[in-house]
Amino acid sequence: MTAKSSAAVALSKRATVRPRSSGCSSTRRRGGLKLGKLLLSALEAKAAKLDLTAIRMETGIYQPEAIGLYKASGYVECAPFGSYLPDPLSLFMEKPVRQEA
Repeated sequence: MTAKSSAAVALSKRATVRPRSSGCSSTRRRGGLKLGKLLLSALEAKAAKLDLTAIRMETGIYQPEAIGLYKASGYVECAPFGSYLPDPLSLFMEKPVRQEA
């Protein structure tokens, strides 16, 4: 997982749980989701510690597990940001880390 900071906003570029870690059965998949939640929480804690205002990310529309994780974690859809252009295969999301003063 990497993050870039731009104007007090973090951009999450990659977050991947290998299939072996997440497993194929529903029980093991839940374990992978737990790992995903832990990774996301760690990223959010680091962003807050760095005094950033939000985290933004782009994911593919065919990533239902990722989209579900992000939505369950409080991320909402937003417009493309940075150098991204609108793309029918992309979903852009963001979550405030703290309120701007």
